Amino acid sequence: MKNSTQGKTVPVSDRIVAALLLLLTSPVLLSRLLRQAIGLADYFTEKTFHRGLFQQQDLLVYKEGGERKAPLLVEVVKGRIALVGPRLIAVDDIADAASMPFAEMHFAATPGVFSLFELRRHTGLDFLEEQECDLEYLENRGFGARLKIVVRSVLASAMYRTGEVMRDAAAFEVLGVRIDNWSMTESLARIARAVESRVSTTVFFANAHTLNLSYEDASFRDTLNNVDVLLPDGSGIEVACRRQGVRRKGNINGTDMLPLLCNTLAEKGGSVFFLGGEEGIASTAARNLEKRTPGLHVAGTLNGFFDKDNCDDVIAQINAAQPDVLLVGMGQPLQERWVAQNRHRLDVPVVMAVGGLFDFYAEKVSRAPVWLRELGLEWTWRLLQEPGRMWKRYVIGNPLFLLRIRRATPR
Repeated sequence: MKNSTQGKTVPVSDRIVAALLLLLTSPVLLSRLLRQAIGLADYFTEKTFHRGLFQQQDLLVYKEGGERKAPLLVEVVKGRIALVGPRLIAVDDIADAASMPFAEMHFAATPGVFSLFELRRHTGLDFLEEQECDLEYLENRGFGARLKIVVRSVLASAMYRTGEVMRDAAAFEVLGVRIDNWSMTESLARIARAVESRVSTTVFFANAHTLNLSYEDASFRDTLNNVDVLLPDGSGIEVACRRQGVRRKGNINGTDMLPLLCNTLAEKGGSVFFLGGEEGIASTAARNLEKRTPGLHVAGTLNGFFDKDNCDDVIAQINAAQPDVLLVGMGQPLQERWVAQNRHRLDVPVVMAVGGLFDFYAEKVSRAPVWLRELGLEWTWRLLQEPGRMWKRYVIGNPLFLLRIRRATPR
């Protein structure tokens, strides 16, 4: 086993911060290390990680796995790995480091206990490519930038902590609603296949607000449980998953998905129809997405102010446009109910209910900064922008949702 550290040194500042973190947060770890050292317990083992393209390093980890990083802080104090750097990759996961895409860039710095990519993956932002995260880190890896990653990582772990080893699941249930556990890549691929095969597929998104509504309305809960695809959206779903010990594959919200979906449609010559929002919002969002996505074909746009019970003309206009994807943005639960009632009349392979999505791409409201999204706090940004409309959903709804899932999944 190679344990070479040639050409890669760990900053003294990393070792000091790691030592402080150990002293402040890990009395249990120190007790366990002592118990193992004197043969009273067997908590830890060594696992082999890549330290470079052609270097490997045996590092101390918990035997039961999970997400706890405390033993790795010991390795930072020893100077064997960095506190912050590109993601640590186990040899068991990738045998040949040099075969990884962008491997040379990934190992341009010493791998660390905390990484920008893992921070974003923690709250479901893993659709941001790892090489982009590595490049962002390499371009700004001063002490201040590294310390910010540590602080945000610790906060994210505290907010979404779990004492269990996380398990994978194809789907999970929250408050009586079954949700598909797909990654962003998997979601886009399945939607693309539905378009290509012309298979009727309806896609909804479930967040804390959705589940609060369905908790109080059995008919809406039935609508959600009968949809083809229900995707997990938001930090509330992450909390619910962790209480169940389920590893969520991604935070699949429409705002992040739409530009990626438009790229996929543009590459394959597909088209999209925008239905919903105030007058002019859908058309403005469509124009903005056309500008940023060369080759995207917008089949049509209509606002959401029409008689939902007498809408033959709207359905006829959509069908005449022959879109591959119909985006319906009318707010919950109106949009889901309208889609469910009219799906059999819509000659469109994929229909998606997307809430207030058009407002973002029409630039009526702005997106939260990435650091807030890393912490799963994008809702605070929405609340600040639209307090009159959003206060009840977030100030009352979020605590109510947490209380409900706590009662549903006691520990």
